[in-house]
Amino acid sequence: MSPKVLLTGSTGFIGAAVLRELFDKDYTVRAAIRSESKSEYIKAKHPEAVANGQLSFIIVPDITAPGAFDEAVKGVDYVLHVASPFVMNVEDNEKDLLIPAREGTLGVLRSIQTNAKDTVKQVVITASFASVFDEPVYNLTGDKVYDESVWCKNTWEEALVNPPGYAYATSKLVAEKAAWDFAESEKPNFTITVLNPPFVFGPMYQDVTASTINTSNKIIQDLNKSLENPDPTHNFIEVDVRDLAYAHVAALGNPKAQNQRIIVSPGHFSYGSIIEICKKFKAEGETYAKGPDDSAELLKKENAIGGANLSKVKDVFPDLKFHCYKDTIVDTVRQITELEAAA
Repeated sequence: MSPKVLLTGSTGFIGAAVLRELFDKDYTVRAAIRSESKSEYIKAKHPEAVANGQLSFIIVPDITAPGAFDEAVKGVDYVLHVASPFVMNVEDNEKDLLIPAREGTLGVLRSIQTNAKDTVKQVVITASFASVFDEPVYNLTGDKVYDESVWCKNTWEEALVNPPGYAYATSKLVAEKAAWDFAESEKPNFTITVLNPPFVFGPMYQDVTASTINTSNKIIQDLNKSLENPDPTHNFIEVDVRDLAYAHVAALGNPKAQNQRIIVSPGHFSYGSIIEICKKFKAEGETYAKGPDDSAELLKKENAIGGANLSKVKDVFPDLKFHCYKDTIVDTVRQITELEAAA
């Protein structure tokens, strides 16, 4: 029998890609969903998994409620905690972002420790490069190089009085630190792996329309529409959601991934390079899409160098062949265009 995985966040952008990867690697999946209605789209997308018993569901209405995952964690070998609290309009940074992020993560770990400490082998948590990066603007400038030893310096107290964007980054930080503090104090039998992706782009496998595109891909949507660069100096790192999904699954049972935090990214992106790819795709269509990769040249023009040490991800996942940057953007733009045409 294939290993059984509890997956949270399966209806979201990253979670839907992880679910696809799990099926590709023949795992059996128990998907935690907020309501029964959330299962319909997943069933329609993966009919074979439903037919062969590879997919089941468990309803967890509120991932921050005490004991929310007590039943969900029973009888599984691994837990992939991808979900994070979903808030449309932030009214209170502490109640809407900080507490839910921390308690959602701790809730999963506590449920395992109480109900499945002898069966769950490993927990993989989707965190963020936001808990590493500590500048007020997401722009890799200057001489500082970020790696897994670096921690964001935001504080809970500062997050209470700053805009929601600051509080969101802080929520990722406090949730991750809570996980490592739990590991230190509770000494669980299971290992923990934390993945710290930066901006995540790429095809969307969740239930999505042109008006509900996830935040990172909306950057591409907006740039493709305006073809105007809001910040020519912009320089940051990205990852294709397909590669991030691969890393989640490749971490399972991987000794190099155990009790590690890992920045998952192949390198840089810039607004200017996205616009150049969009322009070329608009002008040349599939001829450009299937042509040679010119990502390096596009990024070179934007001085997208330095800023992050990405050697660890290559060591932990040597078989991960990152999608080329051009393909990531083209595949995303192609889908966005189709969604807009159908709207």
